[in-house]
Amino acid sequence: MKVHRDRGSATEIGNTTDRIRKNRDNRPLLSDKTRMRRLSSGFRSFGLCLFVLIAVGCEPAVSPIDTAAAGIGAAGRAATTDALETAFLAGEITFEGCLEAAEAQLSSNEPTASAFAGAVLDLAVRIEDRFPNGPEYEMFWFRMGRLAANATAQAMQAGRFDEAATLVLAGPKRWQRRSYWNQYPTHDIMVALSMAQQGQSREGIARLNSRPIITPEMEAAIDQIRELERQRLRDRVRERVEAEDAGG
Repeated sequence: MKVHRDRGSATEIGNTTDRIRKNRDNRPLLSDKTRMRRLSSGFRSFGLCLFVLIAVGCEPAVSPIDTAAAGIGAAGRAATTDALETAFLAGEITFEGCLEAAEAQLSSNEPTASAFAGAVLDLAVRIEDRFPNGPEYEMFWFRMGRLAANATAQAMQAGRFDEAATLVLAGPKRWQRRSYWNQYPTHDIMVALSMAQQGQSREGIARLNSRPIITPEMEAAIDQIRELERQRLRDRVRERVEAEDAGG
């Protein structure tokens, strides 16, 4: 006798199939952990693409300050001042940025640092009316004095005494106050030495002798200026003797 296995009615089979399909449709395609991992990976990829666009595709242009500093050797101090002023008035640069660039060049002892510092100080004269003038800004003005001093020192060390003469008192006169000279007597000495180099030895000595406190360094500078003047006198006498011999 053949035994037939009961497969159930058509209705029962249909109901079972519906239940399986509903369970399959309602279950999540991915687990929560898997979805979070994939979402996090997507954010990282997007962030990397955004970084590449910012770093490469949106790189800022070279600052006019850097351009002026790099080209001062060819353009010269006056033309560089003009370029800086144009950029400043257009709102492309700040004076603080110019000041920092000049200070950095002098610290690095760049060959044209003194010339660029001179251009920045000349710019300061042109836009002086835009600067704060209260006593609380004293250090801002002192920075200009220090820029002039360091630029002068570089020029003097290189034997460029004519350039040093244009730097030693460069910039607005606002920084040239007794409080500054009292704090930085070495700059005062450089002014006197520069005056002597320009043929104003008496004025240079008088400047140092007028100070309320004459330091040993000032006394040494006065002796140096006097020796310079004596050497010039000897040179003039020798030149006259040589001229007389040549004419006789």
